[in-house]
Amino acid sequence: MLAGIRKFSKSIFAKIIFGLIALSFVGWGLNASMLDLGTSRQVAEIGNQSITPVELDRAFQRSVQNMRNVFGPNFNQQQAVQMGLLNNTVQSLVSQKIMREDARDKGIGISDEKVRDAIFASDNFKDPATNQFSRDRFMQSLYAAGYTEQEFIDGVRGDLMSQQIVGSLTGTAAVPEIMAQQIVSYRNEQRSGSFFTLNRAEFDDIATADDATLRKYHEDNAQQFTAPETRDVTLATLSSADLISTINVTDAEILESYNQRIAEFQTPEKRTVQQILFAPNEEQTAKDAYKRLQEGADFMDVAKEADMDSSMVNLGEFTANDILPDLRDATFDLPEGGVSEPVETALGWHILRVPSITAGKTQSLDDVRDTVVDGLKQFKAEDAIYDLAVTFDEELGAGTPIKDAAREVGAKTYDLSGVVRGEGLAGQTIDGSDEINAKIFELEGGEESLLEETANGVRYVLRVNEITPSALRPFEDVRDEVVTAWTTDERQRLMLAKAEELANDINNTGADIATTAANDGAQVKQSGLTKRDGNGLNDGVSPFVAAALFSLEDGKAKALQTSENVVIVKLDDIKAANTDTADAAPVTDELKQAINQDILAQYLDYLNEEISVSINNSVINELYAPAAAN
Repeated sequence: MLAGIRKFSKSIFAKIIFGLIALSFVGWGLNASMLDLGTSRQVAEIGNQSITPVELDRAFQRSVQNMRNVFGPNFNQQQAVQMGLLNNTVQSLVSQKIMREDARDKGIGISDEKVRDAIFASDNFKDPATNQFSRDRFMQSLYAAGYTEQEFIDGVRGDLMSQQIVGSLTGTAAVPEIMAQQIVSYRNEQRSGSFFTLNRAEFDDIATADDATLRKYHEDNAQQFTAPETRDVTLATLSSADLISTINVTDAEILESYNQRIAEFQTPEKRTVQQILFAPNEEQTAKDAYKRLQEGADFMDVAKEADMDSSMVNLGEFTANDILPDLRDATFDLPEGGVSEPVETALGWHILRVPSITAGKTQSLDDVRDTVVDGLKQFKAEDAIYDLAVTFDEELGAGTPIKDAAREVGAKTYDLSGVVRGEGLAGQTIDGSDEINAKIFELEGGEESLLEETANGVRYVLRVNEITPSALRPFEDVRDEVVTAWTTDERQRLMLAKAEELANDINNTGADIATTAANDGAQVKQSGLTKRDGNGLNDGVSPFVAAALFSLEDGKAKALQTSENVVIVKLDDIKAANTDTADAAPVTDELKQAINQDILAQYLDYLNEEISVSINNSVINELYAPAAAN
């Protein structure tokens, strides 16, 4: 059922909104060009419409659930935020709203009949046996995917309105047949060739150049031998992690913390739930079915008579917090194996059965003492760190040297030598080292920072004591490095020169590539019949060989450098694409989509000028602060 709703979403919601609109909308940027809403508690305002926190959260949770089907059940909200899924959800909702706003402005309306026809036409909501729309299947799908019926209907209506606009803009896009055929011909042309790798052995013994040559190489490649700017720094850090070892907790505090966190140590009761669902107007049918069950009828037999298969009957395992609130009491009042009387919800009439119950349990304080103690110490350390940070800041503000001020509050101090931009803190493992490194290179020599805080809550202050500018290292200090680099480059130069000589010999005299390879102690290999993208290359053949083949004239050869090797490639055969038999439809569709995206992107740029869009990032951050912070 859940797959059905997702497939339907792809056909209505995703095709129009996520496929074209959302891609174009990304270019607008949510932070740069949209105003904050100040004291508003809405996520966004788009013309006369708004996106509420509840609307965003429901959409985001649906997106997270979809990702769990890809990455597994352990995929969480924090990972979703880090992957940009939250931002994409906001963008998608705004995209939908702005297109609907434009549709309303143009007086476009969608009747109830058209909405119903769109839903009824979806194969995902049809009974496989009758190929007719099944309300049971429809409601089960919505329930599983987290939609209310009205929410889904409103979504379909809005997207059908948007589709009117999108269709009018993109429906006339046409691709010239000759253009499609030329692209098909270009992509489907195939080539094959012969190649061999130059024997490196004869280039292993390269005499070291004289000092004059090496010094010139040193100067000509100065960047390769230049030492980066480095800085010597005094750093002091203050973090709750450093205080934990000094924190003591009493048994009374441990017990109180355990009682406050008791919910974390409880595994709630879980129940496996089955149901038979009847439409809202089928109360009597539901009562008759319940009577039959009371008389001993088999639950699955009664479900089959109600046109429900096992996938619709078996809802899975639920805690009291997971199940639909309207069904909670009826479900959790049942004994194991019990069957409920018909229960009415917005979805219709439910008869519930609980085949099995997994009892809840609570871990004792002894079981989780270490967890409670660690959490309590962390809490007390974080509480204490604020007072210490204030004292630290006051000491620094009074002109107390960093090390003396650090000693007063128990902060750690470090003397860092040779800190390089973007390379941490000279080998010291310090939480937030990348952020601290960036701050070091914001300061001038002799300058001291304010008391700063990293994203993970580490307070720090630093002073740049000395700056050593970037400079070319003296030749005498790096002579061995210069020799190694020159030798490598010289080997590649000599190999490429010989390879070009061999390729020219093949091109100018018609020399056989197999003989040429044998004379060099190498063996010819075949590329395989390949397209430009390397599709068709024999195993182990570099894609660079395919690129070389498509740059050559028939029968010609060229030298090619691939990583540390040098290869001679010869084009043996060209197999032109047969445009009469090749399918140009995919290319035509691809070109149409590209043209439509360009048209729609321009239209959305226009709408951005005409319809006000404001994003309230503060509300979004409040909703997902813990995940966003990580």
